[in-house]
Amino acid sequence: MRSTLQNTDRWAAAVRSLAARLPDAAWIVLAWAIASLPHLTTRSFIWEEGTNAQRARDFLAGNGLLEPTIYGVHYVNKPVLLPWLIAAASWISGQVSEWTARLPAMLAVLATTLMVHALARRYVGRRAALFAAASFMFSPMLLQKLTIAEPDTLVTALSFGAFLVWWQGVETGRPAFWRWLACGLLLALAALTKGPPPLIFFALGVGAVTVVQRRWRALPGLIVCLCLPAVAILGWAWGVHQPGDFSVWLVQMRLRSGVQGPGLASYLWERASFAVTLLLELLPATLLFPWLPRLWRREREAGSPPLIGALLAYAGIATLVLLWWPFARTRYAMPAAPAVAVLAGLAWEELWRTRRWLAQIPAALTGALAIYQAALVIVVMPLFADRFGAGRAAGQALGRAAARAGGPVLATDLDTNQLFYLPFRIGGIAPTDPAELPVPVTLLTSLDELARIAAARPDLSFDILVETEAGPRLVAARVDRR
Repeated sequence: MRSTLQNTDRWAAAVRSLAARLPDAAWIVLAWAIASLPHLTTRSFIWEEGTNAQRARDFLAGNGLLEPTIYGVHYVNKPVLLPWLIAAASWISGQVSEWTARLPAMLAVLATTLMVHALARRYVGRRAALFAAASFMFSPMLLQKLTIAEPDTLVTALSFGAFLVWWQGVETGRPAFWRWLACGLLLALAALTKGPPPLIFFALGVGAVTVVQRRWRALPGLIVCLCLPAVAILGWAWGVHQPGDFSVWLVQMRLRSGVQGPGLASYLWERASFAVTLLLELLPATLLFPWLPRLWRREREAGSPPLIGALLAYAGIATLVLLWWPFARTRYAMPAAPAVAVLAGLAWEELWRTRRWLAQIPAALTGALAIYQAALVIVVMPLFADRFGAGRAAGQALGRAAARAGGPVLATDLDTNQLFYLPFRIGGIAPTDPAELPVPVTLLTSLDELARIAAARPDLSFDILVETEAGPRLVAARVDRR
């Protein structure tokens, strides 16, 4: 028995020694790999992943570098950086796949986590810096997007990277002009990822700090910095613009909702739901908010560089704008998440010294979220692979039915999550006016849309070849004259 205990102690000592010798970055990369890489391609595309992957396909097919079409449709809802990166990864591997589509966004999460750790480590100990990094990577907001080929995580990395470059200049006393240029280039890439809205985190946060601290000599650099993304996004818009695009961009930026605005009661309920959901999605960092005012006062009294004030300005001012803005979604606040995580690390360090038992609560919650993610990708997804891959199976079923029918194949919308998995490229999108529908044709559409076409064209016959069960439920139907 004593020998067994001694062996256990030796193993525990060896593990502690290894943990002490390995750099923090290695542990962060390991945690990221465990949380994201296993069974990555088990889940088929969701949300807007198929759209981004198909745009990359169109790049590689030579259909326009700035303005790819999707199945022949002019598509400018989002700028082009993420599809460019997907196309680059896919060019190396030889094809666009779930791996290559998701890799840029996943690497953006890793890069942001390393930046959170690096900034926190300059001010707190190793435990607190690792907690800050983990509270970012394993927050519910990031777990939703950890392996998703959408622009939010990439925008977050670029925006926080610009903040970090600026802050390192503030620490030296005054940001050099080259730092403003570097910030501007990073923000230009962010603008080419998701347009102007995410830039408000840097613009309002850094602008507020500059004005409050009366750093008037920094204003020319800030202006130049913000001009670079403005030039980038305006240049892209000028290059791709067609009549009607401006209204699309207004809807995408939530400057126009596309639907009638809510009444006052609905608006207040919607905004209250936004606030509560955001607090929950930024857990465990939000548990440490009550300790921030004390740290902020201490920082101001010490006369040290105002890191807490800068982080609060960067994360808070733009988030307050989103809280007021109708129809804004919590994912729009993702650029604030790394700053919130650093603030949590600073507060956790203080709590660890004074009330260690209390500091263990957010640490335990972070561990629970990490275990949940590991269990999801290692255990749950393989066990329910058919459910997670339902969209892929549906697309393949549509493709087989359309191939057997032969002839031209058209879709009635851009549900590219299922259409991406077709073994061939469809002929395009069917005209919205049923009178202009060419026949014979195989349509990939919903039952409701098929009923609308049938009501308008009684001269046509409709033979449903297959109906998918994954949402949105589509059918492959052969349409011909009676």
